[in-house]
Amino acid sequence: MVFNSPEKVVERKVEHRFAVSDPQFKREMSVLLGPAIVGGNHVIALQNGTEIFPAMLLAIRSAQTSITLETHIYWSGETGEAFSQALSERASTGIPVNVIIDWVGSTRMDQSLLDSMQNHGVQIHRYRPLHWYNLGRMNNRTHRKLLVVDGHIGFTGGVGIADQWTGDGGDPEHWRDTHYRIEGPVVAQLQAAFNDNWIKTTDQILNGPSYFPALQGIGEMDANVFIASPSGGSESMHLMFLLAITAAEQTIDLAAAISSLTGY
Repeated sequence: MVFNSPEKVVERKVEHRFAVSDPQFKREMSVLLGPAIVGGNHVIALQNGTEIFPAMLLAIRSAQTSITLETHIYWSGETGEAFSQALSERASTGIPVNVIIDWVGSTRMDQSLLDSMQNHGVQIHRYRPLHWYNLGRMNNRTHRKLLVVDGHIGFTGGVGIADQWTGDGGDPEHWRDTHYRIEGPVVAQLQAAFNDNWIKTTDQILNGPSYFPALQGIGEMDANVFIASPSGGSESMHLMFLLAITAAEQTIDLAAAISSLTGY
């Protein structure tokens, strides 16, 4: 008999015991949240579509061995067309291009765009399409936004693929968001996060040096990637915020599209 255990919940105040600069902070964050923190990474913060989309498209068009892309929102429009063309071009040369788009988040994407990508060799799957037998999991969507190119360059952040993110977020018609371009050993953890839903969707694993090459240190930033799903993980995000906030000694900067943090 199997019993599903509830997610861990922190019900008591988390006290300030050490600073962010203390080695103990890195040590505990590395073991409490999931994958270990790894050093040697280079991370560039990209602001709004005017910086984000050109960087992502440049990486896609430069791909030599593999592309993996997962996104919640993928809509028709100039941005969707640009990504579809770039992915299709790389797939047509024989490079494996694997794409997961959320079934709900892609309802505003023309079927012709999907058909064109598949005709060029893109392996594209919709995450959890609606069937009578999974009505109870209707709200179990993928909100991950991941792009990994050649196993070396990764992107993650808040943007979906739609015209609403173009521009510089300066008016009500365009959304403000942040994305990150990542190089270094932590990119392998991004690739593993993509594999998590790829396996659930296709029953297949993407491995080998095309997806998981040897990665050398390329910068000085420490980083790790932890994932959340309906079966668990949101408690790690909650704990990460609490530990980081309580370790602060000078300033706290927090940006979120939707805030669901519990006050302590």
